[in-house]
Amino acid sequence: MALVGTYAMMRYRIGIDTQQERCLPDTTVYLIDLWNKEPVKDGLYAFHSKGLAPLYNDGTRMLKRLTGMPGDEVNVTPEHVLVNGAEVSTGMELAQRLGVAESQFSRSLTLQENEYWFSGEAATSFDSRYWNAVKREQIVGRAWPLW
Repeated sequence: MALVGTYAMMRYRIGIDTQQERCLPDTTVYLIDLWNKEPVKDGLYAFHSKGLAPLYNDGTRMLKRLTGMPGDEVNVTPEHVLVNGAEVSTGMELAQRLGVAESQFSRSLTLQENEYWFSGEAATSFDSRYWNAVKREQIVGRAWPLW
């Protein structure tokens, strides 16, 4: 039995979203598989933040849906975010809170090798539309919603 416990402690972590405005509104607790880092589009992943100060320190664990893979075309406007022409996010509700004009976030790009686009499901999600792509080495593991 101790081996099973050791295995579980090495492989998994529990993630708890304590935010009032959650980016994935229907779930608070997640199981994160540290050994499953293979990116799959539309999967949920935990990753470490990088370059988001002063809002988040480097290394803060975040959890979002992977909506863009290397080679995908991303178009960000104040109205929506399109990945390969499909809408993955709407609006720029956080721009005002961040003190930045919505138009400052507008851009078109092609995700490069080892770059991934992450989106929350809530309109107020602080996600790639505000800070760009996540590098593969930042991915902690695949996440599974529990409740």
